[in-house]
Parts: sequence; C-alpha cells; structure tokens
Amino acid sequence: MKENIIDFTLVYNKYKKPLYNYLFKIVRAEMLAEDIMQNVFLKLYDNMSRIRHTEFIEVWIFRTARNEAFTHFRRTKNKVAEDISDYESVLPSSNLIYDLEQQELIDLIEDALKQMDSAQSEVYYLKEYSGLSYKEIAGIMDITEDLVRSRIFKVRQKLRTAIIKLERG
Repeated sequence: MKENIIDFTLVYNKYKKPLYNYLFKIVRAEMLAEDIMQNVFLKLYDNMSRIRHTEFIEVWIFRTARNEAFTHFRRTKNKVAEDISDYESVLPSSNLIYDLEQQELIDLIEDALKQMDSAQSEVYYLKEYSGLSYKEIAGIMDITEDLVRSRIFKVRQKLRTAIIKLERG
C-alpha cells in the first residue's frame, strides 16, 4: 500500500499540470477541469494495482480524462463554452502594444481551433499545450502515430493561413 502512495504521488506531481491544461482546453471552466482532474486521479489511485506497465499510466490518465469530460457533456448536454475571457496569455510581455498583438494572435488561434473538427483541435491541444509526444497522443486517442502527425500538420497549415490573413488585414 505504501508503494502505491509513493507511486501515486510521483504520478500526480508529474501529470497534474498537463492534465489540468488539457481538461481546461476541453471544458473551458476552471472548477470543472479541477473536478474532472480530481475524479481521474481518484480513479487512478483506485486502479493503480491493475496498471501493470508504468508506460501506460500516461495514456490511461489522458484517455480517462477525455472520457470523463465527454461523459460530463453528454450528461449535461452542454457545449464547450465559447467565452475565453479567462484565457491567460502564454506569452508574457511588459509592452502593452505587444500584449494586445499577442492577445489578438491568441484569440485568432483559439477561433481557428474552434472552427476545426474536434479531432484536429484535440490533437493540437495535446501536442502544443500538454507537450505530449506523437506516440502518447496516438495511445490516448486510439489512432496511429501517422494520423496524429497528419492532423497536426493540417492544423498548423490552417493556423498559418489564418495568421497570414490577419497580417494582411
């Protein structure tokens, strides 16, 4: 039992931030992301003895989180919130003009991602915001690594096109 607590603590500390970021991108609500994250870690704690290979823990965590989030939406029949007012810039700056330009770019990226199908935007969030590898994303989404690469390539092309349009005015 003590070994599970030590393992659980290490896993929790390693994945709490990327998991929260991933969930927040899906549910767009801080408290809901925290609640789902807590449920995922409770399930992990209850199931740690069943997970035999440590390399599968990350896949298990993110897949469970994804399922929990989608279950929540099915239960409540809510859509992902459109309001991004709580979104914090990942590019800090002391220059107000720079801050406004960066926020405009972030808003553009968020809007472009909302217009893409959920499979494309989810792959992008897992790669760019959670920092997962192609292999890890493939395991979470139950798709091939080649399909992950293809989706990320397509998302980046669409984002590049949207940014070019913005720059041209």
